[in-house]
Amino acid sequence: MGQVRAEPTRRAMLVAAGAGSLALAGCKGITALGARPKMHADVIALDHAITAEELMIARYRLALAAMPAAQHHAGGTGKPKAGGPDRAVLAALLAEHKEHLVQLRARLILPPRLATASPQPSPTPAAAPAARHQILAELAAAEAAASDRLVGWLPEVPPALAQLMASIAAAEAAHVVHLGYGRLAP
Repeated sequence: MGQVRAEPTRRAMLVAAGAGSLALAGCKGITALGARPKMHADVIALDHAITAEELMIARYRLALAAMPAAQHHAGGTGKPKAGGPDRAVLAALLAEHKEHLVQLRARLILPPRLATASPQPSPTPAAAPAARHQILAELAAAEAAASDRLVGWLPEVPPALAQLMASIAAAEAAHVVHLGYGRLAP
């Protein structure tokens, strides 16, 4: 009749559960919390697109550094040499790629701890070839490959990002024409 039954309170159960979790985590480390979540395909595609755009910018910078400053007819007419773009066209295409990069980076939202982390080094292309024709051919091939790659990622990304990537892919395909080349075979 005068017996009191001791039942754990909700507070005691929460403390015990927390202590048990900490003890378990202490034994197994961070793996006790589960596997690291995988990045979504759209985040991966966006990260690859950003890296590809950084590489394209580096290619254009190398090409501009390797291109001769004057590309005019020997007669001194002041008109650009036939058969390819001059440095101004390459600079304009470089500016477009910089804008593409700005637009892509604006879509990548990083958690605060990653946003303040030191950035990854920019990709570095191989040295530009010495001949003007080879420089332009390599840029055109890189533009065509970049356009195809972006189009391949479209099914994996949400509509707003797909629209941006399709727009950039179209611009890169147009760059092939600006460089003086038709659509290159894969």
